[in-house]
Amino acid sequence: MKPRVSTIQAKEFQAASLRRQLAQFDRMIGDLETIKAELTKQIEQEERRTNNDDPASVLYSTVARAARDRRENLSATLDDLTGRRERVVEAIGDLDGFFAALNSADNLPPAPESWAAA
Repeated sequence: MKPRVSTIQAKEFQAASLRRQLAQFDRMIGDLETIKAELTKQIEQEERRTNNDDPASVLYSTVARAARDRRENLSATLDDLTGRRERVVEAIGDLDGFFAALNSADNLPPAPESWAAA
């Protein structure tokens, strides 16, 4: 196999892998945002039930406090996943540029739709 062909195949494999990662990140982010919204509702319900919405109060519900802590941890996780997702999108853009340059250099027909940016 020619080195150029193997390089192209490796880049295609890399692009497919990055697209799978992107889909996984999108699903995880969606799921975690749903959980975060549910935690927010739980906190609001507990604060209404106890008639205390001041986390600094000694009488503040431990259930609401624990839910707030989980929500904060979830927010940090979401920020991390969003950053990682952005890096994957950037890498996909770089690969798309590679294939675009390859196509223009060879005067080949446009890249297949599977190479299109996410």
